[in-house]
Amino acid sequence: MVKLTAQVAKLPARLDRLLFSPAGRTAAEAVTGLAAAVAPVSCVVCETPDRSLCSGCAAGIRRATLHPYPAEEGAAALPAAEPEPGYLPPQDRSREDTGFVPLPVLAAGTYAGGLARTLLAFKNRGHTDLAVFLAPVLAGALHAAVRSACPEPGAPDVVLVPVPGTPRSLRKRGYQPLMLLMRLIERRRLLPAGSRLASLVRHAPGPPGISAARFRCLDFSRGRVAGPQKGLGRSGRRRNVHGSMTAGPAGSLEGCTCVVVDDVLTTGATLAETVRALRSAGAVVRGAVVIAVTPAPARNTSPSSAAVPGSAAAGNGNGITGRE
Repeated sequence: MVKLTAQVAKLPARLDRLLFSPAGRTAAEAVTGLAAAVAPVSCVVCETPDRSLCSGCAAGIRRATLHPYPAEEGAAALPAAEPEPGYLPPQDRSREDTGFVPLPVLAAGTYAGGLARTLLAFKNRGHTDLAVFLAPVLAGALHAAVRSACPEPGAPDVVLVPVPGTPRSLRKRGYQPLMLLMRLIERRRLLPAGSRLASLVRHAPGPPGISAARFRCLDFSRGRVAGPQKGLGRSGRRRNVHGSMTAGPAGSLEGCTCVVVDDVLTTGATLAETVRALRSAGAVVRGAVVIAVTPAPARNTSPSSAAVPGSAAAGNGNGITGRE
């Protein structure tokens, strides 16, 4: 039994070696060609036939995501980088009055143009094949974040904590996009040195004796189930997720240094709830990483800004009006 378990544990690495060997690539090309003939596909960005993402669009997104950049400006619901005793959250006092410093967030790119369309297709339209393209994009931002979070040599490992997907989204999609990416990064050994992946945060269970359908209609300050974030404003997003996550009892993560990982940053409410859960369990959260940050007037995402790779696409418009 032990031998069988060990063999099963080695299967992902063996499959990766097989798939990316010369013979595996040849077989994959043949299967792709057959699939294109049986069930035609087109580029999710430009609609060029035969591939989910054509080489031209892929190259453009790669160039736009080579240099991760700070994305916390304008995400008004983000928590403080280092909360101090007596600190009041931003909704109670202005950030300017308190010298508020938000949690550092690194983004690989802007949620616009080709990157936005690729993420939407991967998350909501069943294009799980795009994980192979998006994994290195996210991995680049992870490496930059871990270097910033723990620059001193010999420090304990930084734990990369994905924002948990909701049971509702799992039922809808049949998979968890963020975890799919993170597991792929882990299997391909693309995790930053001095880091490890752990799903430390989960959605808090509801009170015993109440059905899930009834529970979703109730409003609890703790242990509640969050509904969809799409279409909610800053305050609505914050109220919607507050108290919906847990990382265990107080002190259970004492001495653990974390970086939170999500796919898209809008207001920062979901990141804030994940950070709250980790800190309540005793963890230190040094920052967060996202694949993309939504353009907003408060952020420096104009086409003329050289600081934001790929921002020119935001100026041209992409037909996407909100995060899905």
